[in-house]
Amino acid sequence: MTEFQPVLSQPYLIEATAKITGHSQKEQAHERRLELNKAVPKTALEEEYPLEVPLCVQPPEQPDKKAVEETEEAGGSKKEEEKPVLDTGEDNGEQPEMGEGCVVGEKMASDTKDSLPAQIAHGYAGEPWGELFTQAVNLHKLGVEGDQDAVKEAHKLLEKLRSLAPKNTLAEAYYGSATSLLGRDAANPTERFNKAIRGLKILDSVVAREPESIEIRTLRAYVCYRLPENFFHRTGTAVEDLSYLAARYEGDPSFSQDFYCQVLFDLGASYKRLSQDQEAESTWQKLLSSAKDPKYIELLRAEGFHAAGLIPAQDTGQKTKPQDGKIEKKLAEGIKLRDLALKGDTEASRKAFSFFKKAMAANPDEPLARAYYADCMSLAARDSADPGEMFSTPIKASKIMDSAVNSSPGDVRIRMIRAYHCFRLPEAFFRRTAPAIADFEHLIQMHEKDQSVFPTETYWQLLYDLSVAYQRLRLEEEALSTRKKLLSLNPDSKFKALIDENGGHELVRGPLEQLSPDNREAFYQEGFRLHDLGVAGNPAASKMALDLWQKAYEANPGDTVARAYYGSSMALAGRDSAEPNAIFGNAIKGLVHLNRAISRDRNNPRIRLLRAYLAYSLPEVFFHQTKRAIKDFRFLKMVCEQEDSVFPRELYHKILYDLGAAYQRTGDSEKAQKVWGKLMKDSPDSKYKALLQERMGAGDEDQPEENNK
Repeated sequence: MTEFQPVLSQPYLIEATAKITGHSQKEQAHERRLELNKAVPKTALEEEYPLEVPLCVQPPEQPDKKAVEETEEAGGSKKEEEKPVLDTGEDNGEQPEMGEGCVVGEKMASDTKDSLPAQIAHGYAGEPWGELFTQAVNLHKLGVEGDQDAVKEAHKLLEKLRSLAPKNTLAEAYYGSATSLLGRDAANPTERFNKAIRGLKILDSVVAREPESIEIRTLRAYVCYRLPENFFHRTGTAVEDLSYLAARYEGDPSFSQDFYCQVLFDLGASYKRLSQDQEAESTWQKLLSSAKDPKYIELLRAEGFHAAGLIPAQDTGQKTKPQDGKIEKKLAEGIKLRDLALKGDTEASRKAFSFFKKAMAANPDEPLARAYYADCMSLAARDSADPGEMFSTPIKASKIMDSAVNSSPGDVRIRMIRAYHCFRLPEAFFRRTAPAIADFEHLIQMHEKDQSVFPTETYWQLLYDLSVAYQRLRLEEEALSTRKKLLSLNPDSKFKALIDENGGHELVRGPLEQLSPDNREAFYQEGFRLHDLGVAGNPAASKMALDLWQKAYEANPGDTVARAYYGSSMALAGRDSAEPNAIFGNAIKGLVHLNRAISRDRNNPRIRLLRAYLAYSLPEVFFHQTKRAIKDFRFLKMVCEQEDSVFPRELYHKILYDLGAAYQRTGDSEKAQKVWGKLMKDSPDSKYKALLQERMGAGDEDQPEENNK
């Protein structure tokens, strides 16, 4: 089973209708994939890593307790009376030949389709919403099989059920699953991730409230099992739920043995996906000792599993190497270089990559060295002059990073490295915000269980960055909830300021409709405010700023301030887009407007500031704007030094710092050192002191790394 196995090829979902259409399993799966591919165009990245929002299998059929009791009183066996969920082909004591169409999950799909709604209807027959629940579950099943309209209808009914039966956790779990299915069917990539994550959070909440429900655990298990690990990192949750289901059966069988066998197979596949080969082998050995159907041997052979006594064994020679407790000391020099690279030092980036490449060669089985190597590989690609390398290398680095986490899932340092590696990558090109969210949440939970794992300030930073990641995927409700949680902890003042800058308060002080370009002062002040919020990272503010400045520019095309802010807001809106073409197109159009505004008003500091930071933020390999940013920064530096009142002193210091970074980006380290030396003298106690000490080679060699951001 490959890591990104097409979901529609699963026998659970296609075999039940194969007899009706007369198509084989493979033919029907292929046709469904083609149908969905036509409906949802894929980007180049998705062609390599297809987004598979899950098609959830249904919970196993539960035996009727009264029937079981009556059977036992009559001297019968519980297992003899129990209707199998999966067709093992054991009716009349015969087993089918391999290749006769007996596929794991066929009976489960058909039996569950009929029995589960009946069971739910029976369980809630006295409730006024029982029939509605049954209808929603039936529609959910159709949605699982690929019916997009059924998914929408099921979601609407389940949303209604939430208000009619707010305490019904099973309905809530189905609602979470249906929400994920909406993501599967969404054409917009951001919406896909939004819905998938939202559905997962609902399922997590329900499992937390009712952790012993087999139905709920099964729903979440297979939602997580179908999600591509590269994007969501939820295979670990699938392992947790499938392990629970297996343990429940082993303690007191509450569903069929064949469903138990399917759980074991999928649990082993989940372990394998996480590169936990010993656990996978142990689980599949247990499967072979429990399963009577020879089809499992064929399935396991396809997985490359060699069952002792049944399939010839091969010694892969792979053994888990004990972790070296002194590894960080060995990597200390590279870690310092990597920290400088994170701050934009291209020379340090090159040296860090070279260091960890050698470290990997010397310690190929060391997960921490592998994680740093992957991170520095990505940083080196950031500074590459080859556009192809800028895109392909981070994808390769992500795979290496994932393998490091899978090798040592409890290592806080490795999780931290991957979290911020994912967080740094542009969402429109790499789709790694969802993995960043998964790691942020994991690290936050670790700290809440044990506050000694890393400092409290790191915990605050993780909460803040989690809110930004949520906001990036338009999960505004989750972003707001996380910001409120952070503020309730009374963090350092800088986090309160960041939240306020990023839109922690209301975006609009008054209805924009009441503002008019004719009232220039009020209109422009609101435009400045929204633009600054957009610069701070608030996508909603960016969009509103663009609308406002477009009106201002159209009302007065000769106003250079309106035109400059219109261009800058256009670039900000592109930055927040989920489409690569919009990012590049808006950036180019925004630059055109800024350049024309400056050609008419060359000595306007406000306009030059806008262009300086737009040019500075654009990837040099594509736009070649760093030299233009340097010219604007130098102009702004001169203005600040001639007239203190033009800009706040803090902004002057930021301009000096970024001017030095721009010089360094172009390879002019001498000018960078000169500018930074001026900053050190002008503001020795500023926040830039520590950064400059590191960049200029005057850092404290014994200073420990506080976190791996």
